[in-house]
Amino acid sequence: MESFWNSSNILKTFIKWKLHIIIITFLGMLIIGASTYLIKPKFKSYAVAYPVNLGQYSDEEHSEQMIQILQSRNIMDSVINKFDLAKHYGIDSADVHFQSTLYDTYNENVSVSKTQYDAVQIKTFDTNPDTASLIANSIIYFYNSKVRVLHRAKYKEAMDLAYNEMMKWKSISDTLREKLQVYKVKYNIQNVGSQIRESTQGIYRSQGNTKLINKAENQLKIIAKYGAEFEKINGLYWKSYEIFLSNRATYEDYYKEYHKVITYANVVTSPYPADKKSSPQRIIITLIGGLSVLILVILTIGFIENKKKNI
Repeated sequence: MESFWNSSNILKTFIKWKLHIIIITFLGMLIIGASTYLIKPKFKSYAVAYPVNLGQYSDEEHSEQMIQILQSRNIMDSVINKFDLAKHYGIDSADVHFQSTLYDTYNENVSVSKTQYDAVQIKTFDTNPDTASLIANSIIYFYNSKVRVLHRAKYKEAMDLAYNEMMKWKSISDTLREKLQVYKVKYNIQNVGSQIRESTQGIYRSQGNTKLINKAENQLKIIAKYGAEFEKINGLYWKSYEIFLSNRATYEDYYKEYHKVITYANVVTSPYPADKKSSPQRIIITLIGGLSVLILVILTIGFIENKKKNI
């Protein structure tokens, strides 16, 4: 067939068989064009959104993180279950390849991609324009729910750790405070520095009053015996109480984050039901089909012509 691919031979063959080629190509285009009416028309709906309030899970950009979550099996299953897409797509659940066929069909009708402005576009196709729009809306809803679950799981772990640390230091500070209370009640030690100063001044001001002198001296003896230990415990108590307050503030921050209800997609273009079909594009299919028929006819005639020459 090598000689056939000479441009002059192709032209001669086309001129010789032009009527046949034109008729067969025309009939092929007619059949292909008519067959497109057997295909159910599909309608497109789409949404454009920017990711917001996302944490940093990796080195990926937020838009790439959003795409990964939107394409997750969890969201896919949620949409499939909500709209009973297996039944909607007419897929037999008894089929051995039911699961893979269902997911493949879903992926044919739902696509997620990044725009040139780092937003994310969600495109959905369906034979019902309302369903296509509802699916796009649901994908955004399930995306928000999924990210909220991920965030809450992260903050729940941090919140529990902060709570345990908070309660540990609360227990320590409570124990130290109870020990201080013993010194305060049993030995009347309240503030070592102030009490030493007051007792010393009391002795000088007692003017020989034995009762006042004895009281002041007894207080000084008690402070001399227990004051250092009291000061040590008092210092540990305030230090532990400060740590407890710091951990409580951290716990409260995580608690707020855990219970926060916010969205994670800033929708700039909301999906809506299309008023005209997106596919099939009959003219394009017919033209491409006609071109394919034309090439096939020329190849077939060329093969026949070449075979005749070699006989």
